[in-house]
Amino acid sequence: MTRFTARLRPLIALAALIITVPACSAMEKEMDTPPESEYTQAEVYAPAEAAVAELVEVLPDFPGFAKRSWGELPCSHNGVDDPGYTMVEIRYQFSAEDSATPLVNEQYVDLLREHWTSLGYEIARDDSTEGDGGVYRDLRAITADGVSIWYSAAYLATFMVSFGGCVPVSEPGSIAYIPPSGGIEPGSEGDAVGDYFPDGIPTQHEAIAPFESPETYDGDL
Repeated sequence: MTRFTARLRPLIALAALIITVPACSAMEKEMDTPPESEYTQAEVYAPAEAAVAELVEVLPDFPGFAKRSWGELPCSHNGVDDPGYTMVEIRYQFSAEDSATPLVNEQYVDLLREHWTSLGYEIARDDSTEGDGGVYRDLRAITADGVSIWYSAAYLATFMVSFGGCVPVSEPGSIAYIPPSGGIEPGSEGDAVGDYFPDGIPTQHEAIAPFESPETYDGDL
């Protein structure tokens, strides 16, 4: 087992989905019945952010992210969006300059393809498209448990983490601020989570170092 594979397993064990942000989301969850969930909306941000920190740690020569944002995807019941449930998304983008480098645009795609294949995941999508800005790559894998994992290496290379499927919606005030990983300064222009904290983003937390995983998030839950 390679060092990368060994370090990637905790990430996958957290059921992280790394995907591209579509114009109209293809991740809308159809529910026959409201799902049972181990987590609520307020409880999934910390483990999802921990998954990003694990991912950053195993990517070689990691250049740092430019932007972090949070959002949700709708969950529907019998064809109707259920306002009581949501699918939490955490998005991390590289800068346009880093997105255009062979490291981010090519090597990360090849590295992820190799190791997802070595873990027995189905490669459901593996596209390369010529565009005005160069070659755009789109990689999607599906685990044995049905977890979809996407990485888009386009004009703005993007990871998105969606943790735990549909979860019960929490009151806005119960959502705790989690500092970003990958070198983004908490509360900076790149820390685009202000809609969740109308009274201002707490900045007393230290940012998660690009090559260090947090020991615990207990104080942030």
